[in-house]
Amino acid sequence: MGDTIRSLERRIWLASALILAGIAAAGLLGFASFRLLPGAVCGVAIACGNFFLGRKILEKAFLRKGTVNKWFVVQYVVKFLGLIGVIYLVVRSGWFDVLGFLLGLTSLFLGVLIEALWKSFQPAE
Repeated sequence: MGDTIRSLERRIWLASALILAGIAAAGLLGFASFRLLPGAVCGVAIACGNFFLGRKILEKAFLRKGTVNKWFVVQYVVKFLGLIGVIYLVVRSGWFDVLGFLLGLTSLFLGVLIEALWKSFQPAE
């Protein structure tokens, strides 16, 4: 299972790099504004941080064989509410372009999609 999580993390970083490079290329070619880039970087940071925290919470929850730490539900809910709060603050602040921010947030979804596609073409074990 550890290999699967590490592979998924690599795909999320790949998706993040693809999104940021795509926005930069679109800016260079004149299809988009470079104003999208800081928002996308912020979105990527939040998406990757969210995945990291979720992984850590779940690892601690299932650390012992056979028993599940009951506090993981509380930690996961607090993490989720914190995520919603951070997204709300970033959007309300107006510091970043919202489209760029949303593109950055999609790096997590795109990474999971890339991993699923990658695994679907691998031979069955």
